[in-house]
Amino acid sequence: MDLNSFISNTNYLPWLIPVGPLLAFLIITLLTNRSHLIPASSEEYGERHFNYGDMPVPVVTDASRVVSIIVGMSGIVMAWLVSFAVVGHAFATDHLGDVNVIASSATWFDAGLTAFKMGVSVDPLTTIMLIMVPLCCTMIFIYSIGYMAHDPRTSRFFSLISLFAGAMLTLVVADNLLLLFVGWEIMGLCSYMLIGFWFEKESAYKAAIKAFMTTRVADVIMLLGIAYLYANTGTLNFHDIFRNPAMLNALANTPAILFGGLGWSAASLIGTFLVVGTIGKSAQFPLHVWLPDAMEGPTPVSAMIHAAAMVSAGIYSIIRLYPLLSAGADPIHGILRHR
Repeated sequence: MDLNSFISNTNYLPWLIPVGPLLAFLIITLLTNRSHLIPASSEEYGERHFNYGDMPVPVVTDASRVVSIIVGMSGIVMAWLVSFAVVGHAFATDHLGDVNVIASSATWFDAGLTAFKMGVSVDPLTTIMLIMVPLCCTMIFIYSIGYMAHDPRTSRFFSLISLFAGAMLTLVVADNLLLLFVGWEIMGLCSYMLIGFWFEKESAYKAAIKAFMTTRVADVIMLLGIAYLYANTGTLNFHDIFRNPAMLNALANTPAILFGGLGWSAASLIGTFLVVGTIGKSAQFPLHVWLPDAMEGPTPVSAMIHAAAMVSAGIYSIIRLYPLLSAGADPIHGILRHR
């Protein structure tokens, strides 16, 4: 398939949404992050990090600073424009999510008698997220231009925040739990690096470690839920599971591998594991302890975590997983509601 056919096919268009920020991350990291060594106590470095004394530290050049900002902004604007086009197609699609979906997939690897596929899908929930997430990210990038204008590591900041945005957009358009989890984990890495962006401050690097470890505990439990779901269904595709009453019914009536004797079904246990992951990501009690310390990072990072990604990702996943959670909570009435 040539590039023109790929772009003109509505079903393939969602693949391009995260490409802009991810490509910006690669370009800034590999090509435009040029720096020179100067004494840390000099005015050019901002005299911000006194712990360095007069030791030489890397400071991005003015040309690299400008190019990195341009590349970062170009990537997020591209994502916003492609998202706008996809949303337009979604509004023009009759019975979106019920009968018709904008979706495509490709085989990732063969899993015995089946092949596991990675793909993208756009339904009403995805459409709402594609309206808000690229817009919020674009506004945060614009604000970052002024906020980080004189920081010696401007290029590094724009590369990381581009990766953050690309991961969130990947999570939004994913048609299966595994690809969602990939974007989920990349966001966790970015939050660690951005909360501790000014790592010379003891409070900043401790806040980064706290956020990383707290969310990783939740993510391991979430990964167990994903593995258990795949073991029971043979697929992680949202449409194949959540719009299949027979599969939801089987999950709701299969005793769980843990607590099965207490009346727990497989759907109940899987839902519990997955919800724990969202509790960590969206900083809900009792895994909320990392969020106040997230303010140690630059202000645009706090905006990204609260408004465009991280916390929003947790809420999005709860809504996305609702049919499974409903089946686990009420095996009979939950299935009837989804017929």
